[in-house]
Amino acid sequence: MNLQQFEILNDVRSLLAYHQALRIEDYPRDAAIVHFLDRTAEAAVRGQTLPQQKKVTPALTPVVASVITETLQGIAVEIDGCCNCELHARRVVPVSGRGTARARLLIVGGWLTRAEQEKLPLEMIFGQEEDKMLARMLTAIHLTPGDVFITNILKCGLPESCQPVAANIHCCLAYLKRQIAVIAPKAICTMGIIATRALLNLPQSLSQLRGHFHLYTAIDGSQIPLMPTYHPSYLLQAEEMKLKTWEDLQLIEKKLAEHLLS
Repeated sequence: MNLQQFEILNDVRSLLAYHQALRIEDYPRDAAIVHFLDRTAEAAVRGQTLPQQKKVTPALTPVVASVITETLQGIAVEIDGCCNCELHARRVVPVSGRGTARARLLIVGGWLTRAEQEKLPLEMIFGQEEDKMLARMLTAIHLTPGDVFITNILKCGLPESCQPVAANIHCCLAYLKRQIAVIAPKAICTMGIIATRALLNLPQSLSQLRGHFHLYTAIDGSQIPLMPTYHPSYLLQAEEMKLKTWEDLQLIEKKLAEHLLS
């Protein structure tokens, strides 16, 4: 599958997820649509352009129900077998995420790395010490594991010697957008500049973006408050930034409490 085909496929998946959010459960199936799809598929294979057709008004045929169901488990299966970019050849472990579809808060980091000799447990998302620090952060703002879904922009756990590029992030971003559509969290927290820029597409530094909420527009058009903050891996090296991160976490706690009261 080339990049153009991959983007078309993910556009279709995003549209289906949007229709699911609108509770569309079936599509009308009539002779004109069937004829168009059959001709379009045939032409695509041959690389042809279809000639213009005269308008046809056929009789309607019975509707065939086809319920669209997008789940985190289904997306995870796709991630496990993903070969959409060259990173899959060096993937140590797939990292689809940890948590439930009922999560109120979605946390997004950059990617998981390991030393060449290490083995990565499947439940690890940010790193051993990083995950422990994140767990303490969530406990401090009174969130349980069932309240949170944690994932990364890149869905491959990689060796430290592997350096991803923008095209790799672009490939994985489609998976993340679909995960957000399924979860529909009340708030998003991006940890680190990579995750923040991937979802907000803003040029400012993390120090300029953190401290207040921005709006992320989901594929169904809904807007979700997003708080950028520092990644645990950075905080392990720069402890003086923990206070700033704690301020961001308190704002997230307040935002989630507002949703519970509304």
